[in-house]
Amino acid sequence: MKVSRRHFVGILYDCILFEHASLVSSDKNHVLALDDLADTFAFVADFYKHNRPLMDIPCDQFITRNQLHTVAGLVDYIEEMEHGAFEIFPGNVELREEAPSYASSSSIRRERRRQERIVGALGVDRVNRGSSKSKGGNAGGAGGERGWTMTSLDFYSRQSHDHHNDTDTDLDDEYSLVIPGLSKTDIQTFLWEYAYVPEDFQDDIATLIRYLRRDEWFMHGSKGSTITFDWGLEGVQKFSKDYNLKKVKKVELRGKEDAKRTKEAAQKQQEEWHRQQEMIREQEAARRLKLVDDFIWMMHKSLLIPSAESASIDDLIKTLEIEISEDFGFCFVALAAVGAFASMSFTHQSDLDLTLTGNIKHITLSGLVNALREHGYEGVKVEGDDGQRELSASLSSAGSAIPTAMISLLDPRTGIMCHLTLNEPIEIYRSKLVRTYALIEPRFGPIMTALKQIAVRRYLASGSIYDDRRNNMPLGSYALALMLITFLQTENPPILPKLQQASVQDDNSNGGGEDDRPSLVKDVVLVQGIDCSFDRNWKSYEGYGVKNSKSAAELLVDFCRFFGYVFDYDSKEVNARVGTFRWRPDVSNSGSTAVGGLSGSLSALSLYSLTTSATSSTSELSGAASAGGVGASGPTEGVTAVFHVMDPFVVGMNVTSSCRGDVVRMVKECFQEAYEALIEGDVNLVFSSS
Repeated sequence: MKVSRRHFVGILYDCILFEHASLVSSDKNHVLALDDLADTFAFVADFYKHNRPLMDIPCDQFITRNQLHTVAGLVDYIEEMEHGAFEIFPGNVELREEAPSYASSSSIRRERRRQERIVGALGVDRVNRGSSKSKGGNAGGAGGERGWTMTSLDFYSRQSHDHHNDTDTDLDDEYSLVIPGLSKTDIQTFLWEYAYVPEDFQDDIATLIRYLRRDEWFMHGSKGSTITFDWGLEGVQKFSKDYNLKKVKKVELRGKEDAKRTKEAAQKQQEEWHRQQEMIREQEAARRLKLVDDFIWMMHKSLLIPSAESASIDDLIKTLEIEISEDFGFCFVALAAVGAFASMSFTHQSDLDLTLTGNIKHITLSGLVNALREHGYEGVKVEGDDGQRELSASLSSAGSAIPTAMISLLDPRTGIMCHLTLNEPIEIYRSKLVRTYALIEPRFGPIMTALKQIAVRRYLASGSIYDDRRNNMPLGSYALALMLITFLQTENPPILPKLQQASVQDDNSNGGGEDDRPSLVKDVVLVQGIDCSFDRNWKSYEGYGVKNSKSAAELLVDFCRFFGYVFDYDSKEVNARVGTFRWRPDVSNSGSTAVGGLSGSLSALSLYSLTTSATSSTSELSGAASAGGVGASGPTEGVTAVFHVMDPFVVGMNVTSSCRGDVVRMVKECFQEAYEALIEGDVNLVFSSS
């Protein structure tokens, strides 16, 4: 490796400055005569000549060539430096030129140094000759030994540097170096800078400083312990290569550990920052959810009718029942509310849905219309195709959720629009089922109100279940209720129980699992051959969902996210009877037989297909039958996707059969839009028309 001797001599020069600076305190200066510095470099050059094989970077020729052993050469050398120091000395060194007061004094000092060197040379010569006689002429180190003998080294400073002519002149005493004392920080800075100089320099400098202290300067300099190298020479430990390598490695290791700690601290700080940001986001999200929660509870409270109005509706139903009974010979009839009023979700915007049951064989729609008009009801008319009435009656006996004929009327005393159907007793039990779930869970009502507002304002539902069916609205109140019930049944922990448990009309043919559990419903209720049994003792389930602490707003957000992004409309169905969102292929391929003489769900579904034949193509009817669950084996390629919300009583009946194709996409987008607005707390966007 090529070594820059200029660089080495410069570092050595800085070390010499450091040694002399250590002789004074940090607030003082040390004055070094340039002649003494020249003698130092003369010593270094001679030392190399005598120990060349033992040193790494002999630089005696460089010193001689650049006249660094002379005052004139040093003046030129130092004046090239910007601060009087070469590279690592931390202070500014001043080269001072002063005229002597008396020429004779300069001559005296110069003569004194010359005499000291001559005397020293004579003394060493005598000692060396005596040593040669006693040791057979091996003085100075023979036989390839590394280094001078201790005798020659002890007197090295007095050998008069015989390889260099005495160059003292009258100008020698006019130049000196003013070296500033160093603070503790300056000392540490120098030592750290020195530790990173080329490793090849360090052992030579450690050796030179050791023998300069002992044989030229006669001082301890910056002090420090002395070591003996393997090759026999001594050196100042803190300047040696091994010492500084260990120092650097130790520092690098400490630096790595510090860097690791710093990185870990930065990472923890970053994690803490993210945690705080997440906390802020959570707090903001909680604030927005609280806003939504307060809004939907307030909206629910404002839309629900007061008890006085509810009582007036009860009076209206009783009065209408008495009037119908009187008009038709006091026959035994029963007029019952179904839909929103019966399920506790009736609002100022809702219509009153009623069904007439009992001994109604001789009651016709036209006769009933005339009787109602005579009693002063306004806008009395028959909704639906008259030609379908007979078929509608058959459908009603099968428990269809889609009647085709009903009477609409307006009560002038209350201003309530009513829809009246004949012989729809299953509607009563559907409403009772929803009502029971609403009584069990207080959060059910506000969520249901919010969902109805979302669907109505996006034209996916109307204010009445019969309007929904007549106008083929995809998300009627009943369908939304079944979706919400199933969603709350599948929450973790669950918020609603499964009131029907394992119904005797279960159509699951898996041969085991959830649907095969023993029924908790002791009394079987058959309505027109359909099992409408469920546990109506809602009080036994009070507090059922308390373990789930989500607010109504959180549940609404989760509901919209689920039906907007998670639910598989192509392959799954909503089934409140078994309380799950299950895959369509799990439905039995064989029509299950109903209890009480009903020929099977296939009959009801076939009638349903015939009912919708006026507005549906042959392929759509086939899809509707498949949607009902008969022979369904999952979505078939090329068949339009249908949203399946299964009726909890009529097995295999899809109450959202009109929700297909692009309408399914509209439903998904409706819930997606609602979800995005809800998490932002934008209640205006959620509950405004889109």
